[in-house]
Amino acid sequence: MAFVQESLHLLLFFLSLSTCCLPSISTTYTTIAPSPSKTHRLVSKLIHYNSIHHPSYNPNKTAKEKMELNIKHSITRLAYLKARIEGSLVSNNSYRSSLSPSLNGRTILANLSIGQPPIPQLLIMDTGSSTFWTMCTPCTSCTQYPGQIFNPSKSSTYSPSCNEPCYFDEYCKCELATYSASYADKSFSSGTIGSDMLVFETGDEGIAQLPNIEFGCAHDIIYNHDPSYNGVLGLGFDGGRLSLVTQIGPKFSYCIGSLTDKHYNYNHLILGEGANLEGYTTHLEVHHGYNYLTMEGISIGENCLDIDPSTFEIKENGTGGVIIDTGSPFSYFVDDVYKLLYNEIQNLFRGSLRQVKVRKFPWMLCYFGIVSKDLTGFPVVTFHLAGGADLVLDSLSFFEQTGDDLFCMAVGPTSEFGIDVSVIGLLAQQSYNVGYDNVNGLIYFQRIDCELLSS
Repeated sequence: MAFVQESLHLLLFFLSLSTCCLPSISTTYTTIAPSPSKTHRLVSKLIHYNSIHHPSYNPNKTAKEKMELNIKHSITRLAYLKARIEGSLVSNNSYRSSLSPSLNGRTILANLSIGQPPIPQLLIMDTGSSTFWTMCTPCTSCTQYPGQIFNPSKSSTYSPSCNEPCYFDEYCKCELATYSASYADKSFSSGTIGSDMLVFETGDEGIAQLPNIEFGCAHDIIYNHDPSYNGVLGLGFDGGRLSLVTQIGPKFSYCIGSLTDKHYNYNHLILGEGANLEGYTTHLEVHHGYNYLTMEGISIGENCLDIDPSTFEIKENGTGGVIIDTGSPFSYFVDDVYKLLYNEIQNLFRGSLRQVKVRKFPWMLCYFGIVSKDLTGFPVVTFHLAGGADLVLDSLSFFEQTGDDLFCMAVGPTSEFGIDVSVIGLLAQQSYNVGYDNVNGLIYFQRIDCELLSS
């Protein structure tokens, strides 16, 4: 009987997908693991901000407080996007940036180890920046962090990086290479550059060791919130010296399950050739260091919203377009698109649910109710992408429970923040494995329970 019910649920799910908005047509590493005949996956466990495994997890934090943190972090993120896209960033070289995303704790943390012996590090996973750094001793302000701080002097495989290598002059003195990064929330990180061994899981109960990976060794740090990380894992494709994907290879994938389930333990990141590149594909373009998709429409159930596809296009001056981002919890669309979504949801709920105005965020569309109880029959929302790929959002990905009896649409208008680029945020990517292949300029979307990929 359970099997029949599950089959019926799957059938109803696929029937609910809209047929409208149809689109126009190596790195060297050593392993200590079994099964040498297959490519080993470089796996990092991902910890979301609501997880009991997150260092700053607070069981007493209310849904309203979580929602406000999500919005504040999204606002900071959009301010960063605006600055970077409008060209106000000044980059002095490939490993120094004048502005980077917020170091706010409302982010996904990746877990990997550095050095010999390997020291575990919790790093903010960011697809929108390209600097990989971690806290190192001696450090001016790392004492507040409860985890292990990497000590390069105690790693047998650490090597400092020089600004100019000395190939032939035996009397040449190494001038240490340095980096610095100022963040959108007024946080700051700077230090020296070095290389060491990175240690990953392989997904088959083994480990993989990658030698000579360069990263920033942060000795001077200012952060304006409770520390819950060791550093930042920049996965940007802009070719920066300290980008991990530049050094390992331009492929990676991540799978995000439920961001509301505090016990869910199967979120993960896979780097390099072992990345999970399965599912439907759409074209990937990198601009301003961000990953742009070609979006063609949005439907709610079988109703395709009347959106001109050109609304999603990048304009000649470089503005506009649609970014997929892990740094913003919410999604944001330009006014024309947001108003259509807003009005359509209002029409669907009119007469059945009571709308609520949130004084702090008047642009939010909110209702009295409980998502899991009151939206059991709500149709899926589908983001239609070029090439036939769809990103399908159920009610738990399109709405967020913001109080005991209050939920809001997890979408906002970009005009509220003075930016005209649209953003597909992290909540919309739940229940998907997302694979990035910058060699062929593709992004893969596979709707799946991440637990099935963790075995």
